[in-house]
Amino acid sequence: MKRNKIKLKKNFKRSLAFLVISSLITTIISGCNSPNTNLNNSKQLTSSQANKQPNIVLIVTDDQGWGDIGINNNPIIQTPNIDDLANQSVSLTNFHVDPTCSPTRSALLTGKHSLKAGVWHTILGRYMLGPEHQTLAEVLKDNNYDTGIFGKWHLGDNYPYRPQDQGFNEVLIHGGGGVGQTPDYWGNTQFNDTYFRNGNPEKTTGYATTVWFNEAKKFIDQKRNQPYFAYIPLNAPHGPYRAPENFIQPYLDKGLNRTMASFYGMITHIDGQIGLMRKHIKARGETDNTIFIVMTDNGSSYRPTNNQNKLDAKHQLIKQAFPDWIPNDNLRGYKGSVYDGGHRVPFFISYPNGQLKAGKYNNLTAHFDIMPTILSLAGIENTIKGMDGLNLATLITEGKDDTLSDRNVVITNQRVYHPSDKRPTAVAYKNWRFINENNKEELYNIATDPSQQINVAQQHPNVLAQLKSIKQAWWNENVKLGFKDRYISVGNKAENPVRLNAMDWMEVPDKQPVPWFIGHQPAAEEYDYIHWLTEEDKYTSLPWYIDVEKKGTYQISAYFHDIPAGTPIGKKYCVVRVNGKNTVQTVHGRASHCIVNTKLITGKQKITAWFTDNKETLAKEKAAFYVYIKHQK
Repeated sequence: MKRNKIKLKKNFKRSLAFLVISSLITTIISGCNSPNTNLNNSKQLTSSQANKQPNIVLIVTDDQGWGDIGINNNPIIQTPNIDDLANQSVSLTNFHVDPTCSPTRSALLTGKHSLKAGVWHTILGRYMLGPEHQTLAEVLKDNNYDTGIFGKWHLGDNYPYRPQDQGFNEVLIHGGGGVGQTPDYWGNTQFNDTYFRNGNPEKTTGYATTVWFNEAKKFIDQKRNQPYFAYIPLNAPHGPYRAPENFIQPYLDKGLNRTMASFYGMITHIDGQIGLMRKHIKARGETDNTIFIVMTDNGSSYRPTNNQNKLDAKHQLIKQAFPDWIPNDNLRGYKGSVYDGGHRVPFFISYPNGQLKAGKYNNLTAHFDIMPTILSLAGIENTIKGMDGLNLATLITEGKDDTLSDRNVVITNQRVYHPSDKRPTAVAYKNWRFINENNKEELYNIATDPSQQINVAQQHPNVLAQLKSIKQAWWNENVKLGFKDRYISVGNKAENPVRLNAMDWMEVPDKQPVPWFIGHQPAAEEYDYIHWLTEEDKYTSLPWYIDVEKKGTYQISAYFHDIPAGTPIGKKYCVVRVNGKNTVQTVHGRASHCIVNTKLITGKQKITAWFTDNKETLAKEKAAFYVYIKHQK
């Protein structure tokens, strides 16, 4: 099949790269560490040179916006370590991502716009990164890097979309887009959780963010004769806002409400872990030869109001203590918005051996620039076609790059089942921002109006037309490439059994909610974050898309809640439908699941499962939120 051919091709390339490296051990390639290496002329490094390649630590926080760090004019939040890194590093101050997390992560790891990478949502199977795309981890692995991910993947929880299928040697992640979401291990709350190591559940101890950093340190400390790529994409400070209480209390003491104090507490905890990681790398003597990056994945998810009439008593105290503070550094928009506050984020990079010119650069840059830039700094040839990202090595080593002056970046927030050119979209070009949302066209000059309050579309019709044309060309290109449905492989030995969860239901009607967050809660005060636990009746079972790779007999086990819950179904019958054919099984007593054995043919198909008391109509009275499919060898 095409997917298997793609993976075989990647494995062949890795084997070929190893043979080439082995045959060139005595060869000396000059300039391999030059940060200005021409990508078309650079060569793979021999194993004797591998230790000269830079290590790479890439930290991505979740839902932390531009204004959620001290150095960006926030006098309340405490982020001394990030501020210190910013003052010593290259800071890209006009750096853009997608307005939500999975699209950003797909662009970051492929060097392509998120729509081109096939990721435009965070649920509904629209967040799965297809194996036809070569990831940063795969390229680095092909070039002698040891690769590890610790934290949030959110680009697919099943084969062939998992990180271990996409170039990572060592994996410790939670499921889905956040700890406690439907694909995650049942009962996780960010404290003493069970996460997935290379696909298998493993009990951990401590707070989630601490676990990710500690595991990354263990990975870094492994004895190896090769450079490493430690990817630390965090789940924090994504909601629900939870942190160790000693990080929350200082903000409560300042007068913040519980929600804001928890959000800021999560960020301050991250800041401390970043400081400890930098000390760890320094103690190993690797600071100079490490590319160290800190960035965030979209605008802030916490929206403090600046309207005095709406401020509660505690916010009034904050305004009195910090009268000049403007939330989000006065950027318009938050997470999900195509105004700058939704996608302009902090980005800091340090690499002493790369001779980077520390300072602030306001050139228009974006997340898909990171992959070609890292490959250039590592002296690795970039042979991937169709990249949207540009190599920023010249900018960050020489302090300028005139080739960036005329670029544009398109940002969109799709978050729908099928992408549409009617969805909110922005075009960034020089100082201009074209906004197309709700059939309205707006134009802003951020040089004079950084908070995007004054629509100047009528005053600059030529600029408006130019940016509209850019948007249309971008859209036409993506339509030509197409938008793929993603199918979860069944019958492949890489994952057997396959665990399906309701966050990946397909064909979801516009008005039906998606069960993406279970809702387990630790014994701590917090706001009532959206959840489906105890509200299961809101949901009607819908199909999963599967691709059966091997025909034969399969055991299909349908659960109301996941296996660790052991929740009784409470209905008389279980129904499993595959390609329109129903199989009905009796539910015995207080059983938590039913088992159906059936033969499956190869190919793409649909499967749905539910429970009912009515054997005649087979009404969908209660959804099966989890289904396990096991090939019977």
